[in-house]
Amino acid sequence: MKDLYEEILAQHTAPGQMYETKDVVNENGVSFKEYINLPDSLRGYLDFALMHSEKECLVYEDQRYTYQEVFEKSAQTGNALIEAGIKKGDRVAICMQNNPEYVFAYFGIVGIGAVCVPLNSWWVPTEVVYGLEHSDAKLLIADSKRLKGLESLPNVKKIVTSYTPDLSYVSFDEFIKNQDTTFPEIEIGRNDHATIYYTSGSTGKPKGVLSSQKAVLATMFSWACFSTVMNAVEAQTNPDAAAIVSPESVILHCVPLFHVTGSHAGLLMSVLVGRKIVMMKKWDSGLALKLIEEEKVTDITGVPTQTWELLNHPDRLNYDLSSLKTLGAGGAPRPAEHVKQLDSEFSARPAIGYGLSETNALGALGGGDEYVNHPDSTGRVVPPLTEVKIIDEDWNELPEGEVGEVAIKSLGNMIGYWKNPEATKECMSDDGWFRSGDLGKFNGPFLYILDRVKDIVIRGGENIACPEVEASIYEHKDVLEACVFGIPDERLGEILCAAIFRRESSNLSAEDLQSFLSTKLAAFKIPVNIKFFEDNLPKVGSGKFDKPALRELFISEK
Repeated sequence: MKDLYEEILAQHTAPGQMYETKDVVNENGVSFKEYINLPDSLRGYLDFALMHSEKECLVYEDQRYTYQEVFEKSAQTGNALIEAGIKKGDRVAICMQNNPEYVFAYFGIVGIGAVCVPLNSWWVPTEVVYGLEHSDAKLLIADSKRLKGLESLPNVKKIVTSYTPDLSYVSFDEFIKNQDTTFPEIEIGRNDHATIYYTSGSTGKPKGVLSSQKAVLATMFSWACFSTVMNAVEAQTNPDAAAIVSPESVILHCVPLFHVTGSHAGLLMSVLVGRKIVMMKKWDSGLALKLIEEEKVTDITGVPTQTWELLNHPDRLNYDLSSLKTLGAGGAPRPAEHVKQLDSEFSARPAIGYGLSETNALGALGGGDEYVNHPDSTGRVVPPLTEVKIIDEDWNELPEGEVGEVAIKSLGNMIGYWKNPEATKECMSDDGWFRSGDLGKFNGPFLYILDRVKDIVIRGGENIACPEVEASIYEHKDVLEACVFGIPDERLGEILCAAIFRRESSNLSAEDLQSFLSTKLAAFKIPVNIKFFEDNLPKVGSGKFDKPALRELFISEK
């Protein structure tokens, strides 16, 4: 299998082929591999949509759009942004549930060379304000729910989406009305800024991941290359296997677009291959089953929790799910037993992806027999641009089989953290490597993610920085000590817990603390399991909280 894989990869990356590469040196003197046929910008990438102009592109509730219509609506958005004073390089934020206007806004922003800032739609107003102010956004496109509490930002122009109209703001439909349906001629280069995604880190505030045009584009071409190679391998080893991604594919888009999984794997990848996107406003496993049957969905790309809920839905057997080919997941690992059950119960094959916002989701991919036979792995490193190595604390590469931190180098890596050079320096080397914060190892060509170096809990695919939650808890006057951590959960992967030592005179309850946090943190960041201790929390010799001991205590009492 390995020899066949490498043989086919060499064929598709050979001179004159679509995925031919060349060696380049970036502005910092770091050498990378780059695709010869890579478009110069995301604006050029959007022209792929016109290759499938009459095909159905987007299905959302009772709305349907062809690729031509999506392109034209996106161009109208771009022209409206220019009329509103947005110039190349300006930051424009989006904060809303998945919907067609989100797609038009995303494409419209990047199509004029502005920087798209997708903000977490689960954030509370104070968090949204932070994202807007930190990114220096000049304009926000949002739904009514997300605009509440933002009246104090007079310098940020606000556009409300049409499906939740608010007379206080200009509606999206009015905003783009009568605008030209072609993009203006604007020179956009591969090194220009493209996106800022906010991610939870090991410090208190979310960090803005700044990426270039070429970094986002590199992911699309790399996934397409990998899919092409694996399709060819499967065709020779399993003639009945379906193509991983093809123009006949229909994807159930069930991940928020503020995640790179949603924007990259779900949306942008579809543009390249002409895949139909069936978009959900929010996840509902029962509705998902209905949409799979009605729209003949072939692929799901979500978090592991979602495919697990499909498997365990009481009405699953009442639906025709025979169109399904791939049960993809990312954002968190799947338990090996879940992989086996999914493969046994569905005709579709499970798949997994590993990557980070900082790498534009580039990392590793696994699927088909390889994933089923190695269910603990996250697959092969995505060729041909991506390099992955296992390192120690001093950046020294470790041999195969040894556990260390996963480091990634590719054209897809971020420029750095927006307005945070210190954090950038901590995780990026001078020669282009990014420290992931994940512990892993290699066994042959397969990468295994074992744990995390960073103090992060992954709940249903959402990253939660424990220090951020702890900082908010400490704002309560009755809290003397707080330690936040995750414990395993079959459905969500992990749930958030908090051990609290409160003032002796306090009657603070778990419900009181959760209510206090609801104005400061998004709901998914609020601990669901809170225990109060009568004395100081246990600590290790260094003076830090003994999280392993606390975690075991919470697990035993679960």
